Amino acid sequence: MAAVRSVDGDPNGAWEDVSWADMSSEEQELWGIVGWDADSWEEETDPPEADDSDWGDLGSEVQDALTKLGYTQALWDEE
Repeated sequence: MAAVRSVDGDPNGAWEDVSWADMSSEEQELWGIVGWDADSWEEETDPPEADDSDWGDLGSEVQDALTKLGYTQALWDEE
């Protein structure tokens, strides 16, 4: 499954400087599945519950979205 954006190595670094408005609709939809929306993304407030969850505690839909966003279980759990 290919990522929607090239994230060479650390996905957190790749997504850190991307504004919600600069994301494609597919990227926004995937981050929405994880629990983010435009306001929480831009203001970096009220992170979704998934942000503090281990990969194994996430549902398959969230895991699939994160995979498309460039994450693996190892990368997600490392954070």
